[in-house]
Amino acid sequence: MDEHAVADLHRARERYLGDRTLDRQALVRPEIVQSWERSLRAGVDADSLTLPFDPDLDFDGSLVHCARPVLDDLSERLSGMSVAVVLSDADGNVLDRRVGEGELRNRLDAISLAPGFSYAEEFAGTNGVGTALEGGTPAMVIGAEHFTDRLRAFACAGAPVHRPGGALAGILDVTCLATEANDLMRFLAQQAARDIEEVLRERGSAGSQAVMGAFRAACARVRGPVLALADDFVIANRAAHDCLSAGDQDLIARYAAEYRRQGPAEERALLDEGPVRLLLTPVPPERPAGVVVEVVPSSSTLRLAGGAGLPRTVTVSPSPNSTSPRERPLAGLAGTSRSWRSTSAALRTAAIAVRSTLVLGETGVGKASAVQAAHREVRPAARLVVVDGEGADAAEDLATLTEDLAEPVTVVVRRLQALDEDGTEALAGLLADVPPDVWVVGLVTGEAVPPGRPVREVLGGFAGSLLVEPLRRRPEDVPLLVDALLARLASGRRVRCTPEALAILGGARWPGNTAQLHDVLRRSLAARPAGDIEAGDLPAEVAVHGTRRRLTPLETAERDLIVSALIEARGNRVQAAAALGMGRATLYRRLRAFGITDVGR
Repeated sequence: MDEHAVADLHRARERYLGDRTLDRQALVRPEIVQSWERSLRAGVDADSLTLPFDPDLDFDGSLVHCARPVLDDLSERLSGMSVAVVLSDADGNVLDRRVGEGELRNRLDAISLAPGFSYAEEFAGTNGVGTALEGGTPAMVIGAEHFTDRLRAFACAGAPVHRPGGALAGILDVTCLATEANDLMRFLAQQAARDIEEVLRERGSAGSQAVMGAFRAACARVRGPVLALADDFVIANRAAHDCLSAGDQDLIARYAAEYRRQGPAEERALLDEGPVRLLLTPVPPERPAGVVVEVVPSSSTLRLAGGAGLPRTVTVSPSPNSTSPRERPLAGLAGTSRSWRSTSAALRTAAIAVRSTLVLGETGVGKASAVQAAHREVRPAARLVVVDGEGADAAEDLATLTEDLAEPVTVVVRRLQALDEDGTEALAGLLADVPPDVWVVGLVTGEAVPPGRPVREVLGGFAGSLLVEPLRRRPEDVPLLVDALLARLASGRRVRCTPEALAILGGARWPGNTAQLHDVLRRSLAARPAGDIEAGDLPAEVAVHGTRRRLTPLETAERDLIVSALIEARGNRVQAAAALGMGRATLYRRLRAFGITDVGR
């Protein structure tokens, strides 16, 4: 770039920063103008450079491991030259930097272009790393094309690095002083990015082969359905093709996608032909490339819940005068998915038989609403009594019930796991001698009562237990829930969600379940006081994805835990960080990485 062009670009930048306009004669590339506009919207300060730092990044993860030989080779080829090679992750965080010449190293340290710092465009403005991330294509930024004044002395060329299957892994960036910029930088960055992709492909192939080997071994060991799921393929044996519908296979894929524990695990699911156990095995265990799932039919008794000390079964059988439980979700509650119909049938059966029942499920999933609906439908003449396990009077309330239960009563103990020793003793007395017309229901937040809680000693006194599936496992219920919640939240207004908004809601993960959906719709109605809710009216946690890549199952689980903690803390980030056992700075970094802004507020 000659001196006149540099001077013209400098004047164009100064004018743009001053009055947000560009001289028609200014030769500023369209992609640079678009990046300046994004930087402005993100609130980047052109006069300073303050970048977030994360010491806990995965500096030795699979991307760095695969890129290392390429970076070593490129660094050797550039030795003696005033050029740096930088590797970032898919969020713009610098993972590795190679720079030989001492003066350039000092200057890069001065602008924090070093491992641990984020060069995402929302923090650093226009630059080779962040702008390549935003555009998804190679980007070269020279001198005054940088939005931030402190970067004008440099030139940088960034090239995206993709994993097998197309997911963005990170950015390979080549940086030098602006006075030494040339087209070779762009070529070097793109060539190095392709070389890293080749290594990722080779390593990924080895992972795929391991998954295939584990799949074949499982098929030889068992006769039932077996599936293997990886980032770029899903395979099933003949038994799976013969026995499982497309909906069943999709449900199993969702279980596998959210699988996040190290080592083999067992999950329960309800398929078209009935309840099954899913045996999930990550392959390989240390760095899973996929999951192998064995589908094992349960017995004729529906096993919906488990955990230490919990009754394990609830027999589901319809009332003699009723239609099939699969056709009868609980009256007054939205939902037609298989799991919701099964929950409805189990609760209805327990209410008819007046069988004491534990109801487990995540926060906000609708346990109390489901029990109350079963009570209204089956026991409308009975009195409903609700006791809060966290309440100071819980033990006294339960003891009083034990002394005087002369009429039909449904006793619902919310937050059962919080009962203290006195409350546990009162509950044990109630369960030991339950009158024929008293239905005792305990609600547990989660899929098991945590160890060390006094109430674990009396869980065996319940006749059965069931699990209300989280909303993310029954996405087909979301449109019906949206209609029902909108009718309740805006009773005097005819409103619906546009198809685009409904598609976003249907694809969200809902770690806060129905309670989170209720809160999202409430805020969306406030944003759109008249007319239908559009996609742009939805809050950030469902309408905006903060990452430019597909999240791994582990990252998805982390995001869901953070959202759940924020919902529990009503948006208080200090309380959420304490509940999660992480520092506030770490929580803020993860909120930025996942695009979470106003959850719970």
